[in-house]
Amino acid sequence: MLWDHFLLRKEEEFQKRVKGLGLLLMAGFGLVLLRLIYLQLFQGGVFFELSARNRVRLIPIKAQRGLIYDRHKELMAGNVPSFNVSLIPAALPADPTARQQEYALLQKLLALDDNEVEEKLNRRRFRFFEPLRLKGNLDRITAALMEEHKPELPGMMVLTESQRFYKNESLGFHVLGYVGEISERDLALREGYQAGDIVGQSGVEKIYDHYLKGRNGWLHIEVDAHGRQLGILGREDPWTGHNLVLTLDRKLQAAAEETLGERRGTIIVEDVRNGEVLALASSPTYNPNVFARGIPKDEWAKLLANKDFPLTNRAIQGLYPPGSIFKIVTLTGALQDKFIDPQHTFLCKGIYWISTWPYRCWNDSGHGMVDARRSLIESCDIYYYQVGLKLKVEKLAQWARRFGYGYPTGIDLPNELAGLVPTAQWKERTQNMPWFPGNTVMFSIGQGYMMATPMQILGTLCAAANSGVIYRPHLLREVMSSSGRIIHEVKPEIMFRVTASADVWSLVQRSLTDVVNSKRGTGKQARLVNIKVAGKTATAQNPHGEDHAAFGAFAPADKPEIAVLIYLENAGGGGAEAAPLARKVMEAYFGITTGEMVEAK
Repeated sequence: MLWDHFLLRKEEEFQKRVKGLGLLLMAGFGLVLLRLIYLQLFQGGVFFELSARNRVRLIPIKAQRGLIYDRHKELMAGNVPSFNVSLIPAALPADPTARQQEYALLQKLLALDDNEVEEKLNRRRFRFFEPLRLKGNLDRITAALMEEHKPELPGMMVLTESQRFYKNESLGFHVLGYVGEISERDLALREGYQAGDIVGQSGVEKIYDHYLKGRNGWLHIEVDAHGRQLGILGREDPWTGHNLVLTLDRKLQAAAEETLGERRGTIIVEDVRNGEVLALASSPTYNPNVFARGIPKDEWAKLLANKDFPLTNRAIQGLYPPGSIFKIVTLTGALQDKFIDPQHTFLCKGIYWISTWPYRCWNDSGHGMVDARRSLIESCDIYYYQVGLKLKVEKLAQWARRFGYGYPTGIDLPNELAGLVPTAQWKERTQNMPWFPGNTVMFSIGQGYMMATPMQILGTLCAAANSGVIYRPHLLREVMSSSGRIIHEVKPEIMFRVTASADVWSLVQRSLTDVVNSKRGTGKQARLVNIKVAGKTATAQNPHGEDHAAFGAFAPADKPEIAVLIYLENAGGGGAEAAPLARKVMEAYFGITTGEMVEAK
């Protein structure tokens, strides 16, 4: 009986174990079933897409970039057809040895650097089905050679796309900018772009890329397991980008660049009535077609190492002392705030002492007694030293900002700098030193710590021409669709309005006219036949070398249309070096062909 009880208990334990195992098996099968249901219902689309991508290739049809015209609808940037080689990473051989062999063959046929294909693939992680551009601008022989080797190169495609072409090569480079393939960083930050897209990298190409880029189309291609094309399943056509009409005048731009030549500096011409930039030349310059074709690494390295910085747009990125052109600001502020009146005179002996520190005038023998008008006409430094000491640094800074210094002008170009309007607080904060009277006298003539871009300096001439009104400079005139319909039109926008009385502006305008047209004026070499020019010379001290030369003008003096600024690095005197260049540019604008300097009256 004891034995029977023992057997019964063993049988019950066995039954419990069987039931436990059964429950465990059922739970396992249940989990598998739930996983299958999840994969089918919730992840089915993902796996279907992966499966389809192994069978279907989506090949982008790159949109043709919009065209860029000057104000007269003359083409400045267009497109030409180009052969490009791309590679779909997902179609590469799975075997590492076979893959390395394909890399080597691609590098040999395309004359690429060692490991260049692999490096590009590593930068393109997680986008296995999107074509990776390996090289563009192939000649027809190389393109045909690549097609011949296609069976040996799974995933390789030779595509015909449009390539940017700048009709006049380097003309307007710093305005137009250049294009290049979108970077991985920008691809992650910007919506509406795809790998391999060509985008603006500088200039209006960059600022207005959203207008120019268009929208890509797609070609749906069926392929077999080896990546060979079996047929075309569908097509979505691309949309061409919009066209830009700029404010530039191509002929005036060419005249400005020819006038500037190989000098380091900038020439800007602006319509004072609306802020339209008619010409913007910066030298040295560069041919943007090199970027469109794909600049080699060694050439890019040389370009970056170039000490003349040809990629820098000196008009908006060069920081210089405005020099004597800033005297317009100092005089306007002192007259308007009644620190002086027009008849107030100061004595100039050629040297001015502050304690034991001498501050000199450009005229070593001195100008004698100088009033407001004469101070501008002959550009007497010592007059402004004494006016500046009356205004003090705070007032000088206030008036500088009213004229737009210390702020970007808002021109539609990337990476514009704001310059520097110094104050006592700024000096104490940045240099741990107090502000001295000597700093004030240098500030009063646009020297010392004061730094500005040529575009900001040009604003001072625009304010003088317009009795205080400064329009936002702009390069875009209108945007047109590829069919010619106007999408957007730019309207003039007032950026600054410098408040001063009519008498103050009249004195400034008459004085600037005499700078060019009187015998004592420092800007005599900018005179024109039958057209009165108003202007101001500047010779800005440069602690790193020879002085900078500048000249700003507006014309006609009695009814201004344009303002011109010439700023030359390390060129010497503004009256001798910059004023003659301004005359040439203004002759081009007004259609004057004599090229002769007019005698003073």
